[in-house]
Amino acid sequence: MLKKNKFKVLIGGNIGTPILDLKIKDNSYVIIEASSFQLSYSKFIRPDYAFLLNITNDHLDWHGNLTNYINSKLKIFTLQKKNQFALVNKSLKKIFKQKNFASKLIIPKKNSYEKIKNKVKNYYLKLGINDENMSFVYALSKLLKISNESFVTAINSFIGLSHRYEIFLKRKNIVFINDSKATSFESTKFALLNSKNVYWILGGLPKKNDKIVLSGIKKNIIKSYLIGKNINFFKKQIHNKINYSITNNLTKTLTEIFKDIKLLNLKDNTILLSPAAASYDQFTNFEKRGEEFKRLSTFYARKFI
Repeated sequence: MLKKNKFKVLIGGNIGTPILDLKIKDNSYVIIEASSFQLSYSKFIRPDYAFLLNITNDHLDWHGNLTNYINSKLKIFTLQKKNQFALVNKSLKKIFKQKNFASKLIIPKKNSYEKIKNKVKNYYLKLGINDENMSFVYALSKLLKISNESFVTAINSFIGLSHRYEIFLKRKNIVFINDSKATSFESTKFALLNSKNVYWILGGLPKKNDKIVLSGIKKNIIKSYLIGKNINFFKKQIHNKINYSITNNLTKTLTEIFKDIKLLNLKDNTILLSPAAASYDQFTNFEKRGEEFKRLSTFYARKFI
């Protein structure tokens, strides 16, 4: 959005270039994705616009407990001044106010963005899975005095990043979605809510204290396929709730999924890799897991469809 509206923009941090390697110029906007680990060590970060969308049970093995994790996240606001802005999910409003941060609190409203959503032609961003993200970007656009017309024009040209609910292949009545970046159930939940007739690939290294809650979602799931070296953890969470198979790896999984699709003969089908777990038990990182899923999907799609 900023680039398309002629702002000078650099991006770095937890995504891409390390912050200290960025060659910052005058009058430029620096977009930083700051991990809870980076924030935990930071003593100086003071952004003009700080975003915090959500807090879930994540990285607790490193932080020790949820309180430490929350405090690390909140450090993004600690040094802000009155002329700076904190954009915060409404569920975190109480925590923010208890801390008496100095910055101006903004609660992005989904209904504000939804009023212009009908003008958005970008299929990826029109999906409900992106509504919260887009409400934050829209709120920022208002603070920067970007018009609705310029906002819509900019986001219509946006291409989603790989491994984040990436619809990478469509063959006949099957849609293939790579959501390998979903390393907790909170992330996976949104993918399941926005998909129908799902053959769900699940498993890997679970996050500490993570729970799989399928109420309101299981109607979208045809069957789940468990991969990785922590099968028992996921089996206990979904047993007697949804139909599942233990397939251990992506190759066996896709082979079985295609057999099940042929057997059930549904009109529309979604093959979704959204593991709700880290990848390190079988892959170097979530990108490698996603790329392997895409490679195998393309191979078996040619073979079976």
